[in-house]
Amino acid sequence: METFAENSAKIALYWTFVTLRLPELEYLLFNLTALANQLGRYKLAEANISAYLQSAAKALAFVPPT
Repeated sequence: METFAENSAKIALYWTFVTLRLPELEYLLFNLTALANQLGRYKLAEANISAYLQSAAKALAFVPPT
């Protein structure tokens, strides 16, 4: 990422460039933080989810919700 102008930045990935203005960059960074937090929570719960899926796969009966 490099500063493109006084109030914008250019993000480059190989030969593709995206230019963002300051408000757009702030919005992107805010959402990346939220996404990173969600991913961190998922990684913490991953073992519990795996155990639940294994026990559900071994279940012999189904009880419909009320």
